[in-house]
Amino acid sequence: FDDYFYPYPVAAQDFADDTTFAEHGAGWASKADWRRNNIDLLIQEMGQRIKEVKPWVKFGVSPFGIWRNKAADPLGSDTNGTQSYDANFADTRKWVIQEWIDYIVPQIYWHIGLAVADYAKLVPWWNEVATGTRVHLYVGQANYKVALAGQPAAWFDPIEISKHLTFNHDYPAVLGDVHFRAKIVIADPIGSSTKFVADHYAKPALVPRMPHLPSSPMLFPIIKKAHRSSAGVELTIRSLWGEITSYAVYRFKLGEEPCLSDDARNLIGILRSTGRETTFLDNTAVPEERYVYLATALDRLSNESPPSPPRFA
Repeated sequence: FDDYFYPYPVAAQDFADDTTFAEHGAGWASKADWRRNNIDLLIQEMGQRIKEVKPWVKFGVSPFGIWRNKAADPLGSDTNGTQSYDANFADTRKWVIQEWIDYIVPQIYWHIGLAVADYAKLVPWWNEVATGTRVHLYVGQANYKVALAGQPAAWFDPIEISKHLTFNHDYPAVLGDVHFRAKIVIADPIGSSTKFVADHYAKPALVPRMPHLPSSPMLFPIIKKAHRSSAGVELTIRSLWGEITSYAVYRFKLGEEPCLSDDARNLIGILRSTGRETTFLDNTAVPEERYVYLATALDRLSNESPPSPPRFA
């Protein structure tokens, strides 16, 4: 879900639900609390019903980046901007704590140092909210603001987004980022995308696992053969289990301990399965170097199998 629940306030406009509140608001001291409860029920029941039909489907929300300001609520962030709790009656903090959703993508669409809504204050706040819950925190990045006329000077600095991603490294509940929007990422205004890709996305990455979602034990795949050519090393990977969607391929120099790690230093590719057998071309292999390859199978939730037996090339 995006950030629209009750409409954002517009001057001289009212959301005409007085009659509905009179009919259905018995027991609520204020219409604001009643509205929030309506949205709470929407989120809670949507999550439950999705799981009843397709338990593997992830349900997430990308809300406005500020829940409440500290001036309005001691649990709020050190900000002074629009509050989703009051503006569109979205109690986003509650949804995380109650674990009604699988992931949250707060739209922290402000630069580092902005007085009313500082990126460097909001990320730690959301990190604290998500810590100890099973809800994944992915930060919404405002790539659309890069070099956009009328934006503050920070958005004309090619490294602003890269600085955001660097900042996130200190907050363990931040498991990733969502860049809005793809068109801007591809357009690469002022080289911003080139910079953050070089700094942070030089290696492939697996989607973070959600252990609370259902999964089945997976058999490892096998690398049936490895063929060297002028184009590189072509691997033929064979599945021993029917419900995989993808493979991860790891490469080690001969003599290195082939141990999988979380930092992706040896992860060279992620590819979709094309059937019982799938081919992968390692076009970065150095002709004089000898390698050990491992492959793992991935299901639709990025649960990873044990590694294949090693294949030498």
